[in-house]
Amino acid sequence: MKLIQDPLVLALIVALAITVFVAFRMRSAAARSARTADVAKEECARANRAVELRDEEARHLADRVLPGLLSQWQSGAQQAEGDVRPLHPSLVQTPTGQAFQAVLDQVTGLMSEAEARAEGAAKAAVQATTRSLQDLGYELQAEVTAMITKFDDETLLQRLMPVDHLASQLTRRLQVVGVLTGMWPGRQHSNAPVLDVARAGVSRIRDYQRIRVAPSLPYYLDGRAVEPLALLLGELMDNAARHSAPSTQVEVTWHDFHNCLGIAIHDAGPGMTPEVQQRVERLLLDGENVRLTGLGNPAMFGLPGVAALCARYGFRVGLDQQHSLAGGCRAMVLVPRTMLLEPPEEAPEPRHAASTSDTGPTGHRPTQRPGESPGYDLAADGLPQRRRGEHLPMVPRTPASQPPTAPVGNAMAAFSRGIGSTTNPHITPTPKETTS
Repeated sequence: MKLIQDPLVLALIVALAITVFVAFRMRSAAARSARTADVAKEECARANRAVELRDEEARHLADRVLPGLLSQWQSGAQQAEGDVRPLHPSLVQTPTGQAFQAVLDQVTGLMSEAEARAEGAAKAAVQATTRSLQDLGYELQAEVTAMITKFDDETLLQRLMPVDHLASQLTRRLQVVGVLTGMWPGRQHSNAPVLDVARAGVSRIRDYQRIRVAPSLPYYLDGRAVEPLALLLGELMDNAARHSAPSTQVEVTWHDFHNCLGIAIHDAGPGMTPEVQQRVERLLLDGENVRLTGLGNPAMFGLPGVAALCARYGFRVGLDQQHSLAGGCRAMVLVPRTMLLEPPEEAPEPRHAASTSDTGPTGHRPTQRPGESPGYDLAADGLPQRRRGEHLPMVPRTPASQPPTAPVGNAMAAFSRGIGSTTNPHITPTPKETTS
């Protein structure tokens, strides 16, 4: 192979090679520059998107999350789940997401502290007011009862019984408010028949004449649960009567279950919407967290009080619209069997001379037919028939299944039977409350 001898040709070839090499390097550099520009554009786009996500998350925090928390704190309503979660979950682990969460934690902590202070102040104020009003209510009832016992006048009795009934309603409502502040319902009792406890609840509501209580099972209730259960049943009966037509009746039935006693209250009202039923069920299940500052405006005391009583004493209450006898709503109260007692054995009567308080106007003891319970007689108009100088329990000799024929005093006689449990020897009310 011959080498190129002409220097000119050799120079041209070298120059051409250099030109090709330089052009190739320039093209490679241009390609690298183009790729670098594309990468820079992508990185710039990603940075802009990240800034947009953070801006959107900040707007979501300011426009939805914080106002939702404030609204929830003010009204007590549940905040929607979508308003609590971050708008972009990819930012949760970033410094921005952690900073936003720190802001939420601080706001939530401040709201919880403010809520606790407001609840404590509200409970203290309401409790002090309720305690003073309860004492006045008990004194009023004691005075009315003393007048009823002292004076043997049917007209005066007819005027005083509605006053006593109004005082009972006032006391019941004060007791419910007091329970929401952590107070004891206010009365101590001995063991009592469950039927008497139900009648005590009936005697504390306005529409007591519309309540029909079925015959009781042979159970007594532990004295510690007597007043709470009477108050709970009174609230549910009052709720059933107020939410049904005045011409309808409220039926109270008994169900003996394996581990509890069921007390069912049936009304003939329109029932509840699914939303209201869900809210009531949540309230009854979460009675320990009932707050005075979350009762709404206007405040609702009845069902929150029932929920608080259930949480404190171990009762359970369920509402449904499928098993009501009257086509309305049924409230089922479950009393644990640990609160139930067997009826006590009757002690034999002592054989001693009759005192003057046990004798009639002629000095002889009134005759009592076999199987007849001691108590007062009902006159033809249905009013209690009293004898001067004798003290008898507020229990009529005429059974509830045999009402008097005369219509004049039927209402008063029914009311007397209804409040019989409040003066029953097994239930001893005290004029002063006892806080737990």
